[in-house]
Amino acid sequence: MKFVLSLVITLLIIFTNLFSMQAVAQGSYLASTNVVKVNQQSRKQQPRIKNANQAAQVAQSRFGGKVLKVQAKKSGYQVKLIKQDGHIISIFVDAKSGRISGR
Repeated sequence: MKFVLSLVITLLIIFTNLFSMQAVAQGSYLASTNVVKVNQQSRKQQPRIKNANQAAQVAQSRFGGKVLKVQAKKSGYQVKLIKQDGHIISIFVDAKSGRISGR
């Protein structure tokens, strides 16, 4: 009888430890996935274009020509370029997304 009772208690202790270890493992997994989500969100919120020089480089690499003027706007930069054929083009570079619009 004592043997059976000690066997049952031992099994209970083993199963309790296994379930608590599994809960800890799941908790650490959830914590690590939350850290990944936070890192991804903070990466999305950082601006791609950080200054006027970078905006000018993006516009110039896309359209060529020489940069005449760069103006900081509310959500990006207005860049004026003069092409080799003499045409002046005005481009808006969105600071968050890096998208270029206008001509």
